Amino acid sequence: MSRYSVRRIVVSVAVAVAASAGVLAGTPIAGAQPTLFEMLGDTSTGSTGSAGSTPDDTKTYSGDATYFKVGLGSCGGTSVNADYVVAISARIWTRALCGKRILATRGMRSVTVTIVDTCPGCAAGDLDLSPAAFAKLGNLSDGRIPITWQFID
Repeated sequence: MSRYSVRRIVVSVAVAVAASAGVLAGTPIAGAQPTLFEMLGDTSTGSTGSAGSTPDDTKTYSGDATYFKVGLGSCGGTSVNADYVVAISARIWTRALCGKRILATRGMRSVTVTIVDTCPGCAAGDLDLSPAAFAKLGNLSDGRIPITWQFID
């Protein structure tokens, strides 16, 4: 590999790291992904965490719920399928959301879950629940169900 190639890789990595840091901190960077508030149309500032802003706790979001086999999450902890945990869309996730609780509702059924991971394939309003949490809202055989949800702390 030539020096030019190595230099090009180093510059590419540096740009990617800088862009990621800006997105996590909620700093607009040209060409970076939209912030959480831009994705969900929320213009409130919410409370701030060490890596960015969290959304308005009073807003109700909607999307689809799916379930996944849990394990080591983006927040750094390990969970099991019996835990009431959730992965939120990578489009809106920031470290400041780790440990926050969400109330997810489908009709008359609801479940409280804790954010422990990201869901790369989820749309901004979707939640990827642990099997135990999903079962509180529907049958695992449903696979995908419409829900509403909100942050509760």
